[in-house]
Amino acid sequence: MASLNNYTKFLIKQNEQKKSNENRALVRMLSLQPGSTKKSIAKSLGVSIKFVRKWSETTPNDINTDGRGWPKGKSRQVQQPMREEILKIHSQLADDPDQYFTGATAVKQLFEQTFPDLSAPSLRTIGRILKEAGRTHPGRYRQKGASAYLCYPEHLLYHDLGGRLLEADFIGHKFITGQTAAVNFIGFSFKQTPRLRYFARIQSQTSRCFIEQTDKFFQKFEKPDFIKMDNALAMIGSASGKRNLSESMLFLLKNRVVPIFAVPRKPFTQASIEGNNSIFSRFFWNKTHFNNFEEIDLALNRFNQSSLWYLNYKVIPIVKPDFSPKVIFIRQVSQETSKPGTILVLNELIQLDPVYSNYYVFVEWNLLSEQLSVFLQKEKQKHLIHQSAFLCNKNSLNKLNRGEPFI
Repeated sequence: MASLNNYTKFLIKQNEQKKSNENRALVRMLSLQPGSTKKSIAKSLGVSIKFVRKWSETTPNDINTDGRGWPKGKSRQVQQPMREEILKIHSQLADDPDQYFTGATAVKQLFEQTFPDLSAPSLRTIGRILKEAGRTHPGRYRQKGASAYLCYPEHLLYHDLGGRLLEADFIGHKFITGQTAAVNFIGFSFKQTPRLRYFARIQSQTSRCFIEQTDKFFQKFEKPDFIKMDNALAMIGSASGKRNLSESMLFLLKNRVVPIFAVPRKPFTQASIEGNNSIFSRFFWNKTHFNNFEEIDLALNRFNQSSLWYLNYKVIPIVKPDFSPKVIFIRQVSQETSKPGTILVLNELIQLDPVYSNYYVFVEWNLLSEQLSVFLQKEKQKHLIHQSAFLCNKNSLNKLNRGEPFI
């Protein structure tokens, strides 16, 4: 694929730059020795008189500061052989039917695999090369800041929980020509390193399918400490029953995984998995015309393999935190005049101080003490703002405690 002759040229230029930086320091050092002349220094180092004259008159700081190899204030100029190889790798990815990702990350990944002894350019540099060659598409503008202003507990979720957080979500119905029945999928995502993106076709968006595919995910990859989901009935359960543990919650708790439910009707609170679902549509579903389930399953397997390669997923052994049976909810405090300062948790209305209206809160339901604690995250610190008894439905507790105890 790649021409090592070109890289030989590149390495020579790279080594020449390194040698040049070393010569600058040597010129400076030799020029300070008694009896040294510019001519003798130039001859001993094999450099020009002009080079000696320039670098013997600089300070040590100037030498170190100007050792970047390109003009100060200017973008780094990538050598032409390197630029050509980056574009060749991009073309190879774009022409491979089993590869769905061709951006800077994928290019760098393949570069490092192809040339393990060479230092790859940064993602920013690769992105600039692809952009200058007209091989990128403009990104979409996203407004940021509102969630932080309203105290969305981002830091609490991704830094303070102390374990691996998996996100899961059903993907909106898809359709293929000649069939009226929808094609259903579920997506899983680890946002933090080691990152992972994985999709599966399911029969329907039900708790049975959620449990079945989640169990397969646990067996195939790893079992997280937490799993964050939306408030679909297949996951959270009854739309009217109070303080119930759904079948999906029971399955997760018996697997020593804590369920976390995102804010209802706020897709951005599932930003990682929603973004992955968007990638699924743009890179997979919208790029191919499917005629039957067999074609979908074959292509989906290739897409998942490509995604695993792209993200370089590897299981990292970690010490699991102690399991505490609980359910977590992220909620936005109501600012409606009819019920200001309230949140809805498993069909129970919880009254908070109206001063917290419109803010996001972190709600923890401890199943051992049957107590509900509500926290507000401010400046990356969580503050307890409410605590009350929250008795679990007895039928749910009985189901949870059947067989091997989860405690």
